[in-house]
Amino acid sequence: MLDAELNALVTRVGPGTPGGDFMRRYWHPIGISADVKTADQPRQVRLLGEDLVLFRDDQGRIGLLGSQCSHRCTSLAYGRVEDGGIRCPFHGWLYAVDGRCLETPAEPDGSTLRERVVQLSYPCQELGGMIFAYMGPADSMPLLPRYETLVREDGTRKVDYYGINSNYLQNLEGAFDTPHGAYLHTDNWSVMKHRLASMPKPEISYEETEYGIAQRVYKSSPSPTGPTMGVNFTHFFMPYGFIRVQETHRNSGDWKKFQSWFVPADDTHTLRFLSSFAPLGTHGEPYEWPIETGTLTPPGPENDYFRDYYHTDTISGIPCRTIGSSVKGFMAQDSMVNETQGAIVDRTKEHFGAHDGVLMATRLMLLKGISDVQHGRDPKHIIRDVEQNVMVYVRSGEVTEHV
Repeated sequence: MLDAELNALVTRVGPGTPGGDFMRRYWHPIGISADVKTADQPRQVRLLGEDLVLFRDDQGRIGLLGSQCSHRCTSLAYGRVEDGGIRCPFHGWLYAVDGRCLETPAEPDGSTLRERVVQLSYPCQELGGMIFAYMGPADSMPLLPRYETLVREDGTRKVDYYGINSNYLQNLEGAFDTPHGAYLHTDNWSVMKHRLASMPKPEISYEETEYGIAQRVYKSSPSPTGPTMGVNFTHFFMPYGFIRVQETHRNSGDWKKFQSWFVPADDTHTLRFLSSFAPLGTHGEPYEWPIETGTLTPPGPENDYFRDYYHTDTISGIPCRTIGSSVKGFMAQDSMVNETQGAIVDRTKEHFGAHDGVLMATRLMLLKGISDVQHGRDPKHIIRDVEQNVMVYVRSGEVTEHV
């Protein structure tokens, strides 16, 4: 458990908060490259409690600006992308991707007003089909980490994201709490619970790494035929990342890597970005990611997380698998358990069990990172040396580094 003061310290991420200052030392996913097209309609986004507008100008450059125009505070999200920037709908002021004001068309000839106006802007980079933004001090900007799931080319990649209506930390902890899968995600529960009860208890070991925490879990995992014992390898990377390594097919020797970023939109909303990568198979064949059908229907209390208590044999009554549907069962189950903890969970009420030590280790690492920034030090997993900005390969749970 955490007392109320420490809980607030590690969950509040807005401008001027200690947690917000800490978060602003890292690069953050803010969009999918394919979704932000050249000169397309600008997108209203929210990141670390700030309202921003994301766009790609007519020369293909990514811009991330404060959403309110410097003139009269109208939203630039309703502006037009043209003429080398984004134009405010109110009086036509035009801003470049770096925040420079290019035009103030209603001002008298010879006016120098535009030269004295700079719109809030944040630098962006694209990597692996995702857009990343840096919101911290310019003189503290680190390198954008070259994660394996973003830079490898010897396989297939899929990137996507979705929103969650609760604080980032409880969603990160929900992912890193791997023993939950055998309970929350097991279908045919009324039968499988008896099999699960006869199986060995989870065994968890973890260690601190240069990026965060590496965890090895021997546990039961859900499958269509019921829970089976196996080793699961997961990794926490600062400040809110999670990597899961999963065999493509049991005993195949082929592995898939799922990397998630639980990005704080603000204190009570999270964007989960996911980059999934599958190296070529043992026989050189590419893995084909399933094609999504229909428009994703977000789970939430308004649709009861798609619960069907009397016809679905899971603990919650939320289905695990919804083949051919726009509903993602595991997503709905995960969102339910994390959102129903509250917008920000009150950690003074927790009672940790035997396998929860890794969650406390994660919290302490975050608190240490906040303290480091407050005392003028770099927190963990800040990369400044190009030669140290390596791809992290995760094979069978063993982490090795390659330039």
